[in-house]
Amino acid sequence: MLIKKLGYDPAIEVIPCRTRSRDVTICCHGYGGNKTIARNIAYRTPLSGHLITFNFPDHDPTQSTDPHTVAFGSIREILPLLYIIKLAIDSGLKKINLYGFSAGGGALINALVALNTNRWDSDLLKLNIGAQEKKAMIQAIENGNVILDCPLKSFQEILDLKGSVYNLQVIAQKYKQNDMQPIDSVSRLAGMRLNILLHFQHNDEILSNRDDELFIRRLKQANKNGKTRVAMGSDGGHNVYQASLWKAYRSLGG
Repeated sequence: MLIKKLGYDPAIEVIPCRTRSRDVTICCHGYGGNKTIARNIAYRTPLSGHLITFNFPDHDPTQSTDPHTVAFGSIREILPLLYIIKLAIDSGLKKINLYGFSAGGGALINALVALNTNRWDSDLLKLNIGAQEKKAMIQAIENGNVILDCPLKSFQEILDLKGSVYNLQVIAQKYKQNDMQPIDSVSRLAGMRLNILLHFQHNDEILSNRDDELFIRRLKQANKNGKTRVAMGSDGGHNVYQASLWKAYRSLGG
């Protein structure tokens, strides 16, 4: 049934916590990655509670070589995350934490936008996510924490860093056409009361840092009813253990 609804197998997995914590965190991996990032979080960070991990549609680059058919920058990318949040709500959870790394952070932002607006309601209804479900999902997320770890801000920023790479140009156009560039769509979080910890690495060699400050300003403005904390780090780049992030997490009582 799940595969039929989403069109692929997200391989949902729960990594049990090693403490008595009842917290649950849904983990969103980055571009060309897979759900193994959740195992690194489970064993190398102070994040407590059970971790729910899954694969986005394009987790295996060998299966997604045509940039015209990948899910990035489309509703197909964020539906799996939304459906898993709904499953968590259906199981009785009243508090949900979310973690998104890199492209997974961008997807997380757009998933929140989908809950906070009506722009993709017809697609959500196909997953039995209606107005009441959206309200319950938002409440549970607002009760928890949202960690954005070096999130994707825009593909245009990446193009300016890496040059005119055809595959990236195609994906960038998809984000633009669907109005899902996180640096723009983040403004549609207005009215939510999120507890956000945003982390960027100085000298990010994968995404660059060109738009960090603009993204921070827009996120804080959109989430003015909630709390947005920012942690900057110099731990060695994009794909390293982000010690500065988890130090900031500890300081917040996480």
